[in-house]
Amino acid sequence: MPLPLPPRLFPGDEELGKRDDDHKPGMGLKSPLGMFWQHRRLPHGPQRRNLKRIALGVLAFVALYYFFKEMPNDLESPRQRPNYSRPGTVPAPATDYTNQKALPPAGQGSGSKTAQAQTSESLHSFNGPIKFYQLASSLHAVSNTKGADLINQNVLFAAASVKSAATLLPIACDMAMRARNFVHFAFMGRDDISMDILKSVNGITKECRIIFHDARPDFSVQSTDFRMEVSTFAGFNHINTFVHPQATFIDGSGEEEPFFLKGLKNRAASLQRTVIELPGNAEQYLMWVTLLDSASLSAWNKVSIDVVVHAQPSASGSLMRLLNSLKKADFFSSAPPRLTIELPHQIDAPTKKYLEHFKWPPHADHNTGSLLTLHHRIPQHGLTPDENSIRFLEAFWPADPFTSHVLVLSPQAELSPLFFHYLKYTMLEYKYSRAPSVHHKNLMGISLDLPSTYLNDSSSFVPPVNNTTIPTPFLWQAPNSNAALYFGDKWVELHDFVAQLLELQHKTQATIDEKLVSKTYPSWLEHVLKLVRARGYSTLYPNFEADTLLTLHNDLYQLPEEYSEDDEAETPSDSGELTANLNDHLSLKHKETALITKSLLTILPYDGELPPITEMPFLSWDGQRIDVGETGLQALTYSQAFRQEIGGCDFSAEKVRNELSAADLFCLNDEKLEIKEGDDQVDEP
Repeated sequence: MPLPLPPRLFPGDEELGKRDDDHKPGMGLKSPLGMFWQHRRLPHGPQRRNLKRIALGVLAFVALYYFFKEMPNDLESPRQRPNYSRPGTVPAPATDYTNQKALPPAGQGSGSKTAQAQTSESLHSFNGPIKFYQLASSLHAVSNTKGADLINQNVLFAAASVKSAATLLPIACDMAMRARNFVHFAFMGRDDISMDILKSVNGITKECRIIFHDARPDFSVQSTDFRMEVSTFAGFNHINTFVHPQATFIDGSGEEEPFFLKGLKNRAASLQRTVIELPGNAEQYLMWVTLLDSASLSAWNKVSIDVVVHAQPSASGSLMRLLNSLKKADFFSSAPPRLTIELPHQIDAPTKKYLEHFKWPPHADHNTGSLLTLHHRIPQHGLTPDENSIRFLEAFWPADPFTSHVLVLSPQAELSPLFFHYLKYTMLEYKYSRAPSVHHKNLMGISLDLPSTYLNDSSSFVPPVNNTTIPTPFLWQAPNSNAALYFGDKWVELHDFVAQLLELQHKTQATIDEKLVSKTYPSWLEHVLKLVRARGYSTLYPNFEADTLLTLHNDLYQLPEEYSEDDEAETPSDSGELTANLNDHLSLKHKETALITKSLLTILPYDGELPPITEMPFLSWDGQRIDVGETGLQALTYSQAFRQEIGGCDFSAEKVRNELSAADLFCLNDEKLEIKEGDDQVDEP
């Protein structure tokens, strides 16, 4: 029986369809040789061609596979239209761009850093144009906050990390409930959590009165770090256009996203907006920031403080104790102050060795560098009171009189770690708050010390109280040299006052015998008191129930160097009698007090709120309680007497007072100028 022919692979080819016996005689299918030839020939000819075509098909399949696998991401499908049905959510992309092969294998989880890096790289790969689909609605709804005004009451809290948002939201809520500012909160992260869930998780209710802004871009989850940085930059720019925040709070504990910090800080710096970084313990120690208004907060980074210490000979122990307490101080997110130490000509060995290894600030970085300055006196002899006053006052000069201030510290002082908290809190409230009154402008400084005696050291000092028995801060015209911050504008005026007073004494050989300040205090304090009485200035003094911001140690006390020779002349040479003479001063007998180490709000009266200046008790320079309104009349009376008796002015002569100058209190140079002008007029033809 003949073998059946296989189906023809290429039926269109006639030649392939013919039988072999048509071409080769004797090779018919029925012959044995033909059957052998057909069996041998059919499997091989078509098989070679089939293999070739199969190979080409495989190569084409592989090429198509790698083409689609390596297709670039910028060929993605167009983005879907925004979905407004769920406010606070981010629109989902049309396609899942997650590379599944980059995900961590099962069982490995988040413990593998390599897997996390691969996952982050695959997730955060989108770098397209930026759209803010949720931000416009909230920005257009804040017209009642007067955000279009450059100066307003708006304060912004901003975060990109969910952890940072949890840190900032309780602080923002507390500030908003005090109703001194309009508080805004902007979320700029890549997390797709809804704003409603973010509020609920952090316990934010309507009572908080926070204005929320969803400043996340579209496709935030898939965005690269660079896109998120640009998004933060642009988002803050939009918020600034509609809100103009006077200060922006961010988390400085290290939990915040780097792209957020970089983008927001760069844009805020270009817009000259204040950025305040809150440390990790802000909710425990820094809640007093919620009591400040927007004007005070805007000056947070603008103000600077210099510390000046006048070291005495052979008193290394006192100086080292003071400097050690400075090193332990908490400066939170504020720039540490510059430190200037005035050294005598003779420096004892312990002081020299200590200063060789002393670093300030204690934890300086490459951006800050050293902020320590040492001044060494050349004259070996003792200085006169006027010379010593000049030397000390020249140790500081403000670059900007309205933002640069000086903190004067005695070597006998030891500071609380929280002294800078109180200093900055009171300074921002009473110097930079919104619409300060005349009484704010007449504030010369802020004391950290509560004196135990009056300036003449004749009797013990008892702090005044209001109608209640609660201790309250008060105003006193008596300046302080133990530990007090003097504002830069008042320090400039003091420079001019001392310069003209000493020039007047030099030219007229006049002497001012009036001595109202005890010799236990430095001589420059006498000049400050004269200016205070002529202008009606005052110093703010703290008053706490128990703990204090500063304590004085008199175990190593020495008289000011300018008065040491006078004391030796009046006292027998016996060291025991000299010590007994020093102990006669009441200011050296006060008790040492415990320093504040807990939160500032826990020790301040009235739940931490600082009372208005007009409601504080007011004391004249000699300790008499008077009404604040009487200070102007007393200052006018004293200034008129000073101008006539010391300044060389006529009774009828009146000069206009200029800010930062004391020229209106002196007339000697003016009279000479008028005589010269008269002579010139006479000589004219």
